Parts: sequence; C-alpha cells; structure tokens
Amino acid sequence: MSQFKGRLQGPELEPSTVLIDISDGRFRVSAGRIHLGSWPEEKITTERTSIYRFKLDINGDEFEFYPEDPSAFSNAVGAFIDLTEPRSRFGLKERIEKTTTSG
Repeated sequence: MSQFKGRLQGPELEPSTVLIDISDGRFRVSAGRIHLGSWPEEKITTERTSIYRFKLDINGDEFEFYPEDPSAFSNAVGAFIDLTEPRSRFGLKERIEKTTTSG
C-alpha cells in the first residue's frame, strides 16, 4: 500500500489537500474523512509535467497533483522525466521542456 499526501487542483476543484492511496489495483482519493473517489489503476493516466507537478487524467477529467514526496509518487505511478542528458551548463529547463512538449 502506498499513500501520498499533496495538493490536488482542477478546473472544477479548488486546491485541496488530499491523500492518494494506491493499493490492490485501485487509485483512491480522499480529503480528510471525505472519500472523493476510487478507480482502477489502469483507468488513471499520470504524466509528470515538472519536478513537483503531475497531471492526472481521471475518467477524462484532468487534475494537477503536487505530492509532498514527488520522487516516491513518481516511482509508484511510473511517471518519469529523464534528467540525465545535459544540454547546457545546467540543462534542467531544456530537459523538462523537451519532456513536456514531446508527449
């Protein structure tokens, strides 16, 4: 069982602190004691759009998730950005831009 705290926001949702629980093939989202939803993992599309931000597509609705531990969340959902190929002195900006525009 993997649990991730963070901030979730979307077009019809004010930024909210949530807990995402990924276990038993399910992707569950709750805010405090309020259960917001549960979906099969394979129905969730996750894309890492920056070091700290993920785009979640849940049944056609898009949300942005900012987990407290981006690395652990990235590993759990398999959303990665290749930051190993240097292009300039720092190169981070170029690698992130390349990843977000090539999807």
